[in-house]
Amino acid sequence: MKNAVYTLIFALFLNFNSFSATSNIQDSVVIGDVLTINTPESQTFKDIDFPKLNLVVKRGGVASYNSVDNVPVVVSEIKADKNGNTIVVLKRQDGKKFFNQYKEVSANLQDALASGELSVIK
Repeated sequence: MKNAVYTLIFALFLNFNSFSATSNIQDSVVIGDVLTINTPESQTFKDIDFPKLNLVVKRGGVASYNSVDNVPVVVSEIKADKNGNTIVVLKRQDGKKFFNQYKEVSANLQDALASGELSVIK
């Protein structure tokens, strides 16, 4: 019984530690910081608001998520939505457009960092 209690306390401690490290990264992101877009584990991005690929094709753009893989982006705006989530507006660092059409995209910072779709460049 003692071992179970100690194991539970240890697991809660590790969980709290990882949560506090993530929130420190989120608090340290400011306008002008450089982040990297990473390939998601699923086929589509959930936390970065890219348009659906069929809409990109209809407008004559490059319809492949490979064109945004490992692309450095700059935070151009930070705002909060009505649910309290931090929304960042991202522009490509090289000045090109996403899918040859969109100057900027928005992303939910907490969820994108947690899922690995965005990472902070140090």
